[in-house]
Amino acid sequence: MNRRNFITAAGVSSLAILSGCKTEPNGEKFIGYWFSDNGRYPPTLVHIERNGDSFLFTETAWNNLGTVGYQSNTVPATLKGSVNILVVADAAQVAYKEADDEIVSDSLKARRITEAEYQAAVSRK
Repeated sequence: MNRRNFITAAGVSSLAILSGCKTEPNGEKFIGYWFSDNGRYPPTLVHIERNGDSFLFTETAWNNLGTVGYQSNTVPATLKGSVNILVVADAAQVAYKEADDEIVSDSLKARRITEAEYQAAVSRK
């Protein structure tokens, strides 16, 4: 009887310990809406969302040719060996700066914004 109680108690303890473990997937810090204002053009907007084990990286930038206004381009993105580097379209690397809550690359420096701010900027003509 003591052995059965011990096994039950050990099982319950193990489940309690495992349920308290962090199960959040890597890369959650990239998910969200981002705003990059370089001062010369209307701002570039970025939306990063999860797509299974990878991500979808949507860049919305101002277009002056053809249909004038914001044009969006969505490409796949994956985490590189480090959890702070996102590889976009197998070419560009975007890093997350935790201290400033920013994403940066060779051509982009963006700060986090809310979905409402993102939608307001995109709807501007």
